[in-house]
Amino acid sequence: MMSKLHKWALIKACSKMAPNRISMSGPKCEKNDFYTVRVPTKGNPKSLVLGMNGSLITIFEGEGKKPSTLSIDDVDLTSIEITHYLHNFYTIYDGIDNFILHCLSKKDAVKVKFLRIIQNLSQKIFNTKVLHSKPRHELLEYIVENYGVKNKEFGLISLMSDIYSIRSFGHPDKDKCLNMLRLYLSSLSESGEITKGRQSDYRVTGKAIVTLEAFQNGERRHKDSVRLQYIMVVITIFLAILASIQAGLVKLKPLIDFTQ
Repeated sequence: MMSKLHKWALIKACSKMAPNRISMSGPKCEKNDFYTVRVPTKGNPKSLVLGMNGSLITIFEGEGKKPSTLSIDDVDLTSIEITHYLHNFYTIYDGIDNFILHCLSKKDAVKVKFLRIIQNLSQKIFNTKVLHSKPRHELLEYIVENYGVKNKEFGLISLMSDIYSIRSFGHPDKDKCLNMLRLYLSSLSESGEITKGRQSDYRVTGKAIVTLEAFQNGERRHKDSVRLQYIMVVITIFLAILASIQAGLVKLKPLIDFTQ
């Protein structure tokens, strides 16, 4: 027999059903405070509860099956699964007692509030940082190392998240950074280092390796040239000093004076 407490808890969960689409990020998630309820039936161990009318609940057992009704007195409370969506968090409770103890007691709500305070503080600290754009060759090298060698596709959003972390989407300069990455990807796509798929995903091509090697060889030659120029300047200065001494323009005091 279902106790009044259990019945009240089940009615509360079924009276605040989640919409078909649940937003877990952005401003829309701030309004999240609802539940999804799944109950065991003969056709499905986790049938989704669609709504409630009096003491009857409407359940959906799967594709191709019509919604059916079930009395709340016939629900197996030990096997029920309730998911609570609160802001950008969600918690799954197995059994009605677990739901009452942790959710309806507001214990988990306090935990979520504390975690949100920490998240907001971390976001404010992150927003003080400058999102520096990588040079084209560094971005290409990052893409090759993180996606190319793994033969993995990537998109603009995933690339932004991987480079700067997920907090970058809450940064004041996120649009500027996204647009810069979009331009770089467009440039790499046009020059052949990456290819764009049907769903705006990118894949690294073999030309990316050729481009990186050409850039690294050019950098190496540039460094060798600078080093050689530095050596030539030092040698020139040294030879100029020797020539000045031999011409008598510069007189050095002898270390030992034999005239005394």
